[in-house]
Amino acid sequence: MASEAAVPAAPGATPERNKGAIDSIAGQIAFLSTGDRALLRRMYLTESHQADGVVIRLMHRAGLTAPSDPRDFAPWRLLVHCAALLSGTAGLYPHATGRPLGAAFQEIGLSENRLMRLTSARGKGLEAQIIRAVRMLAQKGQVPVNLRTLFALIGHDPDKAEDARIRIAKDYYAAEARSEEGTSSDD
Repeated sequence: MASEAAVPAAPGATPERNKGAIDSIAGQIAFLSTGDRALLRRMYLTESHQADGVVIRLMHRAGLTAPSDPRDFAPWRLLVHCAALLSGTAGLYPHATGRPLGAAFQEIGLSENRLMRLTSARGKGLEAQIIRAVRMLAQKGQVPVNLRTLFALIGHDPDKAEDARIRIAKDYYAAEARSEEGTSSDD
């Protein structure tokens, strides 16, 4: 299954280039000033153009050209916001490809109902569900997670978004099954 979205940030952008950009942006987040990280964490509340400038700067440093179409910019903006939420005030590294998003959701006790809302939502509703779930991850200290899966979910490629939904659900239920096995063997 694919775990990255094909959101062209520049002419000739490829999924491999997007993977590298996601890794680069995640790595940069931890080294931003506390003021910039705070700005990115609040960007959906303040709708700050200054926060968008930070996103563009991170994209540029990752080798991407910021899209001129706001629709193509939105997934990158949400990705950076989520990375900043996960990084928190401590400047933690928010991304690890080996840490499945669905498993992290299960570990924090995200309900199956909330998982269904997240995996079935689209558009602005999806944005809201993602922000809520990522805030829960950050509050419970479940950092880092695989941000590539998150990016695939929010990208414009419907096939990759569907693959991400399935991956999240699979990882959630696999973690739940492992958790139940561990509980029953302790009896």
